[in-house]
Amino acid sequence: MARPVRLLVFAALCAVASARPDNHLGSNPVQKLEYQGTHNFLDRNNKEVTIREYDPTDTVAARDERPVNERYPHAVLFGGTCGGSIISPKWILSAAHCTLFTGGKYVLAGTNNSEDGSGVTRRVKRLYVHPRFSVGPYWLNAKRYDIKQVGARFDFLLAELEEPLPIDGVKIAVAKLNDVSRLTPGLNVGYAGYGAENHGETMRHQMHGMDLYLLPDEECSKLEEYDSQDMICITGRPPKYDSACNGDSGSGVVDERGVLVGIASWVENDAIECRRGAKVYCSKVSAARDWIQKIAGI
Repeated sequence: MARPVRLLVFAALCAVASARPDNHLGSNPVQKLEYQGTHNFLDRNNKEVTIREYDPTDTVAARDERPVNERYPHAVLFGGTCGGSIISPKWILSAAHCTLFTGGKYVLAGTNNSEDGSGVTRRVKRLYVHPRFSVGPYWLNAKRYDIKQVGARFDFLLAELEEPLPIDGVKIAVAKLNDVSRLTPGLNVGYAGYGAENHGETMRHQMHGMDLYLLPDEECSKLEEYDSQDMICITGRPPKYDSACNGDSGSGVVDERGVLVGIASWVENDAIECRRGAKVYCSKVSAARDWIQKIAGI
């Protein structure tokens, strides 16, 4: 049964409800992925590192022909109301604020449909919330208090599974964790989730894939809740101008090499709307690397 809409400030990312209970190429030339050369980053020790933007053997057509879950094989449905990412056979990384809406008792992996009985389900053994996690007053009436969005800090959640997932590298795969502190604006990224199509609606059963790119800090910081210490922000690429909506919280944002760079956390104006082109604010994975290593050994 759908949970009533209460104008919660995380409405555009957190699920209003999930229908699933918690227990549970043509004649045209092939187009290459847009080449953006190499990118320089600073690692955790402020050492410059150069990496390649994408796998040059891949193509837009080849990528888009694959089912969504094979394009994003790390993506899972977490607790019926959020997204998550496989970071090892027994560990899932999601958003801490998802615990406001779900007990997080199970994950569903390896499928494009949360209701057709396909995929692999695993029970959650234990949840760990980042010790620096905080979130604004989501319980307040957004209209009365003129709230458009409230940012969460260090919005990370680790879920330890009772049994390991069967990693096959095709439908179910482990995402490599980003370990560099500074990402170059313009980096192409994407995520997969089951979030709602419109604000206040229930989640979709069919997984969708979204195409976005990284924005510079000066653009992200137009919202005062933004802090580059533990956040990045992204927006949709033309012509779709993808964003996020109810239930996309916790979804893992990956670059074109499949490296996990962010966790979907909140969206501009998310207390009142879901709209194309809205900025998606993500918890920066590199900011949680020490904590993840300490808890999960990864």
